[in-house]
Amino acid sequence: ARLAPARPGATPTAAGASSSHPTRRGRMSSCGTPRAAATLSSPPASERPAPNPPGPLDHARHRDAVLSRLPPGKLVYVPAGKAQTRNGIEGNARFRQEPDFLYLTGVEEPGYHALFGTGADAPFVLIAPRQDPEMDVWCGKQASRDELRAVTGADIVYYDDEFHKALDAVEAQEGQTVFVPSHDACALPNDPDGLFLGLRPETTALGKVMAKARSLKTAEEVACLRFANKVSGDAHVAMWRHASRAFKGAQPRQLWEHELEAVFAGETMKMGLRHLGYPSIVGAGAHAATLHYERNDAMVRSADDLVLVDAGAEWRGYTADITRTFPAGGKFEARRRAVYEAVLDVQVRAIAEMRAGANWQMVGARAKLNTVQNLIDLGIVRGNAQDAVMAGVCGLFLPHSLGHLLGLQVHDVGPGGPVPDGSLEPGHVVTCEPGIYFVDGLLEPALEDRFLKDFLVRDEIERFKAVGGVRIEDNIAITEDGAENLTTCPKTVEEIEAICAAA
Repeated sequence: ARLAPARPGATPTAAGASSSHPTRRGRMSSCGTPRAAATLSSPPASERPAPNPPGPLDHARHRDAVLSRLPPGKLVYVPAGKAQTRNGIEGNARFRQEPDFLYLTGVEEPGYHALFGTGADAPFVLIAPRQDPEMDVWCGKQASRDELRAVTGADIVYYDDEFHKALDAVEAQEGQTVFVPSHDACALPNDPDGLFLGLRPETTALGKVMAKARSLKTAEEVACLRFANKVSGDAHVAMWRHASRAFKGAQPRQLWEHELEAVFAGETMKMGLRHLGYPSIVGAGAHAATLHYERNDAMVRSADDLVLVDAGAEWRGYTADITRTFPAGGKFEARRRAVYEAVLDVQVRAIAEMRAGANWQMVGARAKLNTVQNLIDLGIVRGNAQDAVMAGVCGLFLPHSLGHLLGLQVHDVGPGGPVPDGSLEPGHVVTCEPGIYFVDGLLEPALEDRFLKDFLVRDEIERFKAVGGVRIEDNIAITEDGAENLTTCPKTVEEIEAICAAA
């Protein structure tokens, strides 16, 4: 991935009121409105192909985690994302929901709004886009209010031409504070009737509360991440096998980066994970040294070339973020194996430190020190490891941090941003992704720098440049008594070579 430098409500008397909680999250059509009842009454298609995927999330619990931390007597307004058209007239691009809205409601489709009151017995009002009946031919019949309540747990459902009813349901008052998402200072809905003009939007508190709640995952959320990791890890292994078969025999066939990208996407989609968490990175040879390489359009030139693949698919919005680096032909050449095992050593040591109470910054600092020491042991760097780290040598070979929070976003939110703020806590899920890269744009100037050049062994750097880059990335869930590595994809040299040999 891109690298980092159930709340119960009252039973209102309005039409459509209910206090039931969701038993299944609704899936809506690409037209932005709900599918008909026949579709909603059966499991979503994304649930059917996968063996034993995690069940529905308790979004009422998520709502309580947020709303209980806000002062009573206020309002909260959160919009869903908007559909984006492709070239203006050619239908909609594939939609991915706003993470905050998905966390609170479970609705995956565009055009919705959520309105909450804070305090005891305050309702959850869902505002749905009203579909023109003429669009039923194209998009399917729109679900009823009762069907929407059943799949979302909303207390009341109105349509987007009934905002006045939604405001009455939450007893909105002139001058009342309404908390809105911090990433959108103009987050209140398009309001030609001026219904929201008397409210006072506040754009800071909700973002902070959402970040704290989302950073601490429930067991259900961790189960989604575990499942996404299992399916994504299996797809990584499928790429290894595919590449190895291409290079077997007397006359190896051509193999392309995008071909491997397609293998990953196909394998995960077959298991019902229809969305990738981020654009896949598939870089062979020198391209493995480009951190955000997304072109994926080159040929894999040699069986010895390392292929760095950073790819993860998501389940119910929760994404895996896995990186594996493997030899295209299935067998590690000596230099590439040495660098790979140096990176794996750093990762294994770092994961061993990850537990509740561990200081995240210190875990990262020790990983940098271990990286430099391993570079010294390889003969690429000389001198004292601590001195080299202080001089900035680690950044020449590892120009990114150890990892980041993971969840509904690949760089998930937390009180301190996308990385843990201070110590790790139970419920945190973080990536651990050390690497070693040979990047000309970093190394060539350093070899001429009067402070850095004495730490660098020019001849050995030149000899190892063919490696390109290595990164190994796992997803770690912090528990009460330690940590769980959610990423079960093999990663030792012996495991990778054995899988490729049997392909």
